[in-house]
Amino acid sequence: MYESFFSLLYSLKISFIDILDIFLVAIILFQVYRLVYSTAALNIFYGIIATFIFWKIVEIYEMKLLSIVISAFFKGGFLALIIVFQPEIRKFLLIVGSRIFFKKFIFSLFFKKSNVSIKTETIDSIVKSCAIFSGDKTGVLIAIQLHQDLKEFIQNGDEMDAKVNIPILESIFYKNSPLHDGAVVVIGNRIVKTRAILPVSYNKEIPSRLGLRHRAAIGLSEKTDAICLVISEETGYISYIKDQKRIVITNINNLKMKLEEDLL
Repeated sequence: MYESFFSLLYSLKISFIDILDIFLVAIILFQVYRLVYSTAALNIFYGIIATFIFWKIVEIYEMKLLSIVISAFFKGGFLALIIVFQPEIRKFLLIVGSRIFFKKFIFSLFFKKSNVSIKTETIDSIVKSCAIFSGDKTGVLIAIQLHQDLKEFIQNGDEMDAKVNIPILESIFYKNSPLHDGAVVVIGNRIVKTRAILPVSYNKEIPSRLGLRHRAAIGLSEKTDAICLVISEETGYISYIKDQKRIVITNINNLKMKLEEDLL
């Protein structure tokens, strides 16, 4: 079986470098797709892929004039594409430039789970606190760092070094507390910042009913791989925001399952 497979590759003159080339292009396209998924840029991404495939078909059939026109479009539109995809390109380069990017990539090849060192008791404390806040309709914004460093995006707020537990979170988000405005930043099993101001998203597709907390959480998810938990003061609903996607948690057990899935 293997001999016939390699014989086929040899007959098609496909070398190891060609396979590696296809593999790397597939990874890049997949990562770009993940960045633009659920954004207005997704349709543009589809359009570019479709146009590129059409261009290659035109070249195969040697339609020279049409090939020149499409080639000129790609060459001349390169700068325009950089402008259109500026947020996505910036996020991609930040991820690639991260010190732990290669460690994360190698780890993901062999393991399905995340290598973020967060304990089960930390998740339990966050989940139980969110259940209390949701019942009381207390406005909450919690940002949990995953692989990408949040320091570049959160350079304000009050420094803190406290273990994540229910009494601490309750004291921070108590309505008359001076610390309740802004976000709490969690790294590992500790709260490292309070009253943090997150980058706000200006995506026009965000429903107008969502307030500043939701826009800040989505804004951070546009730039990093962090998990953000938002609890609405008006409804008490819990929103789970990651990779620019918002999931409304209807059952507190679902929140625990989502956190365990992404953190353990």
